[in-house]
This record gives sequence, structure tokens and C-alpha cells, in this order.
Amino acid sequence: MEALTLLNNVYGAMHPEIAQCLRMLARLSYIMGDYGEAMAYQQKAVFMSERVNGIDHPYTITEYIHLALYCYANNQITTALKLLYRARYLAVLICGENHPEIALLDSNISLILHAVQEYDLSLRFLEKALALNIKFYGPKSLKVAVSYHLVARTQSCMGDFRSALSNERETYAIYKQQFGEKHEKTQESSDCLKHLTHQAVVLQKKMNEIYTGKTGATLPPIQIHPPSMGSVLDMLNVINGILYVQISQQDLENFKAEVEKRSETLDLAKPSTEQECTS
Repeated sequence: MEALTLLNNVYGAMHPEIAQCLRMLARLSYIMGDYGEAMAYQQKAVFMSERVNGIDHPYTITEYIHLALYCYANNQITTALKLLYRARYLAVLICGENHPEIALLDSNISLILHAVQEYDLSLRFLEKALALNIKFYGPKSLKVAVSYHLVARTQSCMGDFRSALSNERETYAIYKQQFGEKHEKTQESSDCLKHLTHQAVVLQKKMNEIYTGKTGATLPPIQIHPPSMGSVLDMLNVINGILYVQISQQDLENFKAEVEKRSETLDLAKPSTEQECTS
């Protein structure tokens, strides 16, 4: 807030740096859990960037993406989708379809479509994002691993477990190579593979019974867990680079002790420095 006040005093009411400062305030409010205040700050950042940078400026497109995230966090799903579609349209005009920013936008759009159970359209955006991420970051990138997982999750919701298994295996292979078998991400992917395998086996077994003409054989209900707002928001945070670091109370105490120790060391060093200057 102090920085915002200083920028207003120096530059006046409208300036590109003030828009960036408002974006940072919005991000801080979001991380602190105040989604309403985050959206209010980000709306100001959008309005200012539109006026000082222009509607088709890359900074303005970035502001739209941030505002869409905060709108979704405030349950304004339709508004979030409109903002992302607008940002994508402008980004395509500026840099074309083949650009890393398009991959980010497509991932954001697909996740919100997934949240409202528009799986077919969501999958189309995800497959486009996956192809772009492979092209720009390489087949073993963590971004590619996340894209494979999102594709697999959407395909499982559509009942296409064979394709979902294939894509989730790609995610598991990347995590295993990058982090090792014991890492949390690798374990999560392994659990997902087990669930998809079980679903695929049950479905195939029932399909075989139907083909052989077994009486009373019917397709089993597909165990699809509708996406929750919280789970989708967590994935939106991941792809937009918002990571929450969990710090224990003990770690905080250790950090405070280290700061106090360094402060005392500096205080002890000051008198000797002053004596040297005097002599």
C-alpha cells in the first residue's frame, strides 16, 4: 500500500507501474485468502492497463488472466470464462496460435469448462495446450506432465479409461524421472493410475459379458467424481504459478532465532567498525 501511495504521488493517478502495483496487491490479497479484495484490486489494474497500455497490450492480456482467476475464486464462473476468451482472442491477434501464452490460456479455459462439466470442449482446449507445451518446453517438462494429467482426468470423466490410462502413464513417467518414485507427485500419479486401471477392468469385464449374451449383464455405473470448485481452483493456482508453501511453527521459530542471531552479530560488529573509523 505504501508503494502504491508513493507511485500515485510521483506519477499521478494513471501510470503503467501503478497498474502493476495493483496487480501485486491483488495477488497478495488472493494468497492471503481475501478473494473479494483481490478481485477489486485486479479490476482497477485491468481498467488502468486498458487506458495506459491499450486493450491489445500484453500486460493488459495478463491482467485479464489474473482477473479471470479471481472471478472464478469468487464463484463468477461465466465472467471468468468471458475474460479468458477475450484474453485468448487478443493473444492470438498479437502472437498467433503457436505461442506459450496460448497454452496457458487454453489450460485455464479447459479447467473452468471442466468445472462446469463441459468435458468435450474442455478436452479440445487441453489437447491444444498439451501440443504447445510439448513443442515449447520439451516432452519431459513438468508443464507437459500437468497437461497429460489434465487430459487424463477429463477423459476419465468421459468414460474413456483406455486413453486416460495412456496419458496418466506419461505423467507418471515424467514425475518418476524428475522427482523419483518416493515423491508426493509421483505417488499421486500412481494412485490415479490404480484407480483408472480398476475402472477400466470393471468396464471391460461388463462389456465382455454383454457381448457373450450373459443374461442380466448391464454396464456398470461409471464412478465419476464431479469436479469440486476447490480442486479446480487448486489446479488453476498450479498452472498460473501460485504455489502455497507450508511452513510449520517450528520452522518459523527457527527462522526467528536465526534472524535474531544475525542481528546480534551485526550489533556487536558495529562498535569495532566505529573505532576503526575513529582511529
